[in-house]
Amino acid sequence: MTESYCPTDLPEISWGTHACLFYQNQHEIVKTLVPYVQSGLDQDAYCLCIATEPLPVDSLRKALARRIKDLDRRLRRGEIEILDIHDWYLRGGKFSCSTALENYLQKGLDAQERGYEGMFITGILSWLTEAEWDAFMNYETSVNRTIGDCRIAALCDYSLETCGPCELLEVASRHQVVIIRRDDGWQQISMQDEPASFIEQSVIDQLETNIGQFATLADRIRHPLQMLMAIADLHESEHSETIRKQVQSINAVVRQLDAGWADTRVVREYLLNHDLARSHPGSVRGAGSCLHPSGYPDSHQNS
Repeated sequence: MTESYCPTDLPEISWGTHACLFYQNQHEIVKTLVPYVQSGLDQDAYCLCIATEPLPVDSLRKALARRIKDLDRRLRRGEIEILDIHDWYLRGGKFSCSTALENYLQKGLDAQERGYEGMFITGILSWLTEAEWDAFMNYETSVNRTIGDCRIAALCDYSLETCGPCELLEVASRHQVVIIRRDDGWQQISMQDEPASFIEQSVIDQLETNIGQFATLADRIRHPLQMLMAIADLHESEHSETIRKQVQSINAVVRQLDAGWADTRVVREYLLNHDLARSHPGSVRGAGSCLHPSGYPDSHQNS
């Protein structure tokens, strides 16, 4: 079921909730994360925030202070803790799935031992690269599997700029709830109620955007190249051959864009024709690339 809500406030978050936010900019993180922390405080929870760009520790603290008037007192008492990613996810300079999971569970237990009802945790994940992606998806799977038995609520913040169609599929399938801005409003989507429709539409929307970007970029590069080649041919000089070689090199890049455009169209058509997202909502592997399922046409042969 899809539930609209006010962009400045969240509905009540219950214990055992594992949610992800897909954000476009710092403003959207603040609009969700700040009321999320306030909701945790209202439920007498210990609140842990893992910060990095585009909302590093100091910026997050200032954003929280604008709504939580006694923030400094709460920080001193340990009701709220704001950590940099290097003090949580990247201790020792490297992400470890087992260490992150152990820390997350231990913090939840510690919070209850200190007299809190439980723990609200949120983390900004713009730091993720391809090198950490698979390990972090394993971590998300473990959190999703264990959180229902804990007095913990978790909100994971993913950037739409760095999440392509495959990443959207992977992240959404490992959370109970997705929060995203669509049609000029915020929506909370329960993945238990309707995961397929959200995933499929999100992927197709992103593919449509990519198709348009590929076509626009290729055309904007190709037109000035034609002018350069014409000038080199018309005004033959000692530099003409150098210009032609450089134009050929750039043309090779344009052909790669054309291939990407063709690949993306094939993926889009396959999803539309075979309803891939509905059949396999959690089967995508590999950050940044979509695998070719059986029967999938060779995109380069069709370009």
